[in-house]
Amino acid sequence: MWKLEEKRGQAFRNDWLFENITDGQEDVYQNKFTNTLREIEDISNHVPIYIWYGNNTNEQCGLRFFLYLLRDKSNEIFLINTTEHNKTICATSQLDSQQLAQLFVNIKEKKPLTTQDRLIFQNEWETLSKTNDVLRLWIDNEIKGVPENYFDLLIIKTIENLHNEQETKDFIKTGTVIAELLPFMDELPSVFFLECRIRFLVYCGVLVLKGIPKSMGHYSVKLRE
Repeated sequence: MWKLEEKRGQAFRNDWLFENITDGQEDVYQNKFTNTLREIEDISNHVPIYIWYGNNTNEQCGLRFFLYLLRDKSNEIFLINTTEHNKTICATSQLDSQQLAQLFVNIKEKKPLTTQDRLIFQNEWETLSKTNDVLRLWIDNEIKGVPENYFDLLIIKTIENLHNEQETKDFIKTGTVIAELLPFMDELPSVFFLECRIRFLVYCGVLVLKGIPKSMGHYSVKLRE
């Protein structure tokens, strides 16, 4: 996220994604990001803005980034924490019309962010924008940078456990490894980041690879003997 509000930061992020993430969506991401910036610039000053977010790193970082981009707009901005409303929102398909109406009344009763609140979020983004962390987690209601290898030991332990379930130690699909990892994580990072770390463990000799690592579905891994 270093200098993501500037062209140089966007180019730096694009280069990192291209070199490390194998989701095949590089062009889609860049176009979507550019279009989103343009759409934010084009928002009329008289319409209220509602930002939905949750208690996870991606959306907490995104919230601060968007509020920074909106810093020169006079629109009223309302924040809706989907984690707080989670039970109601997740059950929306089962709500009757009266319950749905009450949900939207509760949202409408929210007060807009004050100027001071907006400044706090903007300043928090400016602080984040100066950091070079590759991985951040939402810990104790704060965005905290952690080492890039934060999940490596968990990855190794998970593969070891999967080996113990085998009659003979053999290769395991990368997608299977990642699926086994997720239940042990309080906050889910991108599966593509986890796959990136698995490839790193291959490159540094901790794991052995079989296949072509162009996507998590194209190769398998096992612990080196």
